[in-house]
Amino acid sequence: MAANKNLSEQLFKPKFDYPETSSLIQRSGSFGYQAGSVLDGENRHNWYRIINRLAWYWRGLPLLDVEDVLSRIAASTRKHSHEQWLDTVIGYQAGNWIYEFLAQAVIWQQKAEKCQPSNDESLVKTDCHKAWLTASLFASLASYPYYRNDELANQAQMFANRYYREAINHCEYQIKEFDFMVDNKTVKTILHTPLKINDTPKACPVVFLCAGLSNLQIDFYSFFSQYLAPLGVGLLTVDTPSIGFSRQFNLSQNTSIIHQSILEQIKTVPLIDYDNIILFGHRFGGNIATRLAYLMPNKIRGVINVAPILHQLFTDYQMQITLPPIYRDIIASRLGLNNISDQQLMAELKFFSLKEQGLLARPCSVPILNIHYEGDVMSSLDEIKLITSSKKVSLVQLKALSLKESLKQSSAQSAKWIEALIQ
Repeated sequence: MAANKNLSEQLFKPKFDYPETSSLIQRSGSFGYQAGSVLDGENRHNWYRIINRLAWYWRGLPLLDVEDVLSRIAASTRKHSHEQWLDTVIGYQAGNWIYEFLAQAVIWQQKAEKCQPSNDESLVKTDCHKAWLTASLFASLASYPYYRNDELANQAQMFANRYYREAINHCEYQIKEFDFMVDNKTVKTILHTPLKINDTPKACPVVFLCAGLSNLQIDFYSFFSQYLAPLGVGLLTVDTPSIGFSRQFNLSQNTSIIHQSILEQIKTVPLIDYDNIILFGHRFGGNIATRLAYLMPNKIRGVINVAPILHQLFTDYQMQITLPPIYRDIIASRLGLNNISDQQLMAELKFFSLKEQGLLARPCSVPILNIHYEGDVMSSLDEIKLITSSKKVSLVQLKALSLKESLKQSSAQSAKWIEALIQ
């Protein structure tokens, strides 16, 4: 086999009978194009997926590489399933979203495999770790938006997880995988501890991730290494129901089912200081975290909600129909509904409102930090103020003028609040 042969073709032979991602959810109804928030990226009419460069940068992806991949996709003249959307090239071939991002992941895999021993082993290990982690992030992005019936995306996730394990093997921290039983099904979690490789194992405070609907649990290493580990705080990650290692679960109004079950079993993990567990809810994950704050306050030290989605999106039909098509497709996929109308979707969503569930009618009993972004349609200031607590509630409002700076501020403010909480 020629040395310069595209390694992504070795992983998946070019094939043209795979259903294209944007055609997997059959949803009847109107198409809207109102962006939910600057947090959610650039809502362009000529892309099916939301292009969220800054969020990808925050995860650790090199933006020049991302631009290169997006350019290859945009320049493709191959057949599209929807001619108006650049990222809908049919089949696993050049120009296809999954193909191109996975090809970029393989480039970083090659860099990782070329790491050579030298007099400075720590530097080599750092370089290898970064290369494997970048490969994982590109493979993860290849599988976005993580539809369960997307065969190519599921294969890309396999590579993302494989690369992440390699990154962990070259990491300076002790990181371990743990399996928990939820409704007689196994759910895989990853515990990132702040302990260095040669440190004596001990229990550490832990942030328990409640991710949104558009992230895998392996997308948050940068947040852990830059903001939590320096504080001596770990990160416990798990995939949201219907995504990644939790894809065997449909999303339901009991959004916190997986996290709740893990919290009930948390004492089986000796590396976790179970008196110092802080929930971190991002976007839809804020729904999960807030729900847990009301249902299991005795097991939670505090909650951080970043632009949480709690009520309005689930009950406001006008908001729902003005969301980009991919938003509604993602929700339908998470519910396990591959054929759905806008009216059916609205009927399903109203049960997800924490206000409708009656939880927000009373204060919870854990400290809460809410982070609000100016101009966020899906998580307005009024929405955030629905959360009350008998303990301290802090609010951080961030301007949307410089999202890159705001993302850093959000992470830094979260770390500062955690440090004060566990002292």
